[in-house]
Amino acid sequence: MGLVVLICSGGILIVLAAYMVISRVINKRWHKQPSDEGKFLDSSGMKLFYRAKGKGGDPAVIILHNCGSSSMEWWLVQNEIQNARVITFERPGYGWSSGSQASGSASDISGIIDTIIKFERIKKPIILVADGCASVYAHHYTCTRPHLVAGVVLFNPVPVDYKHWIASLTELKDFKFPEKTAKRRMTLAKTGLFRSLSPYKRQLGQYKYGKLIAEFHNSPAVYAASTVEHSMMEKSLAEIRESGGFPNVPLTILFSSEEAITRHWVRNGNSDYTARQAARIYRALSMDNLYLAPGVRMVELQDGAEPIHMEDPKSIATHIDSMIRSIR
Repeated sequence: MGLVVLICSGGILIVLAAYMVISRVINKRWHKQPSDEGKFLDSSGMKLFYRAKGKGGDPAVIILHNCGSSSMEWWLVQNEIQNARVITFERPGYGWSSGSQASGSASDISGIIDTIIKFERIKKPIILVADGCASVYAHHYTCTRPHLVAGVVLFNPVPVDYKHWIASLTELKDFKFPEKTAKRRMTLAKTGLFRSLSPYKRQLGQYKYGKLIAEFHNSPAVYAASTVEHSMMEKSLAEIRESGGFPNVPLTILFSSEEAITRHWVRNGNSDYTARQAARIYRALSMDNLYLAPGVRMVELQDGAEPIHMEDPKSIATHIDSMIRSIR
C-alpha cells in the first residue's frame, strides 16, 4: 500500500513539473512571436511594441493602458475609431516591450509619448486616452506639454488626491492592494502555475484578441512592471504638482458602474463585502477629477459582465469620436 501511494505521489509530481515547464515554454514562445498587428519602435536602446491604425485627419489619438493590463485590451476600441489615427503601445516592462525595464516615472512615460509622436510624424496636438492608473501619465503629459494636447479622455481615473484614496483603502483591513496581488501572480507565473489559476483565460477567451491577452498575463514581467508602476505613483503625482495646473483643454471622464468596479476588486482576490466598500470609496473620491478643468464632461457607462472596453468597444469609441469631432 505504501509503495502504491509513493508511486502515485511521484507520478503527480512528475505531471506537475511537466505542466510547469510546458507552461513556461508556451509563454516564452509567445514572447518571441509578437503579433503582426503591431510593430516596434527602437529609440535610445528602448524597444517598444505599438500598434497604429487609421488614416483619418488630425487629431491623432494615443491610448495608455492601465497598470497591470495590456494595450491589446484597447485594440477593439481602436478598430472602431475610423476617422483618426489611433495608437496603442505597451509601456516598458509589459508584453513585447518587456525587454525594456519599467520605470513607472510619469516624466519617463511623457518622454515615450514624445518619441511616438516624433516617430509617427504627428504634427498637430493629440488626444490622450488613459485607463485607470495611466490617468496619472496623461495628467502629467497634459500639464507639462499643454500645447501638444488637444483633449483628454480618462476612463476610471485614479483620484487626484491619491494619498487620501490609498489611506482610505488601508482602513479596509482585509483589502488586497494591486501590488500584493501582482506579487502573488508573479510568483505563480514564474513557476508556470498561473495558467491553471488565471481568471483571464475564462474572462477573455470569447474576444478576438482574448487568447493573446490571456497569454500576456502568464508572463512574470507583467506583474513586475505593475509593481514598479504602483510604487512610483506618489513620485509621479509629485512631478505633476510641480508642473502647474491642468490646462483648459476638453476633458471627458468615463466611469464604470459601481457594480463593475466591485467585480474588478473581487477578481483581484477581495471578498464581495470588501470589494463593494472599496468601490464606494473609489466612486466618492474619484469625483475630484471633475475639478481638473472647466466644462468637464462626465459619463456614467452601462457595464455588462466583462470589461466594457472589450465587451462594448463601440460605446467607448463613441465618446472618443465625439471629442475628435468637437476639436475638428
